[in-house]
Formats: sequence, structure tokens, C-alpha cells
Amino acid sequence: MKRFLDSSILVEACLSQSPKFARADALVNEPDAVTSAHALAEAYATLSGDARLRLPPADAVRMIEDLAKGMTVSALGAADYRQLISSAPGRGIRGGAIYDALHAQTARRCRCQQLHTLNVAHFKHVAPDLTVVGL
Repeated sequence: MKRFLDSSILVEACLSQSPKFARADALVNEPDAVTSAHALAEAYATLSGDARLRLPPADAVRMIEDLAKGMTVSALGAADYRQLISSAPGRGIRGGAIYDALHAQTARRCRCQQLHTLNVAHFKHVAPDLTVVGL
């Protein structure tokens, strides 16, 4: 079964001290795990920018590269971005919810049966058609 993993899952899979690490790591290592190029960038931003983690950016890069090696990484094209942004007001999508909508659209394009996240509530509105699973 194809499972889309958003950036919150990717971050947890990099933090071995996290209580959610084992479940996130198992998801990342499944053979049909899918993520987006955008999720990799978000995960890098969190890993390298969250002062609580105290991770050097070079370590964050290595973590992201390790994740990407074992997963299918998909990217939407410029036309997909334009279409999603153009449809956002009519769908009630505003602010940072556009990023969740990007993840959801990538999951749809990759024909994922599930979308995994720590932020289930964020996807209720932008992905009512997808099975969203919390960690």
C-alpha cells in the first residue's frame, strides 16, 4: 500500500530520542513510502532551524538525504502549483494550509492510499477525500 508521509513524519524519523521515532522510522522504511520534494524542504527547515533541536545544518542535510534515498520523492510542477493556488480561495484554503494542500495533491498524484501526519486536523479541510492517519 502506498503511503504519503508529510514533513512531520519525516522529522520524527530523524529524531531517535522522540517517543514517536520507532513508528515514524518504520513508515519511512516501508517499500512503498512516498513523500514530496516540498516535504523534504520543510523537514530540513525544521531540523536545521528549530533551536530546541540544536542540529547543525550539515547534519540536517545528511538526515534528509538518508530519508530520500529509501523513499519515492515526487514533485508537483509549476502548473500544479498555479492550479492549486488558483483554486484555494474557492476551497476555503488560506495561509499555511496551502502547504498541506500541496502535500495532499502530491499524495493524490502518486495514488497513495493513506496520508500520514502528526497534524491530522490540518488535513481534514484540504484532503477530505484522503484517508489521513495520525502517528
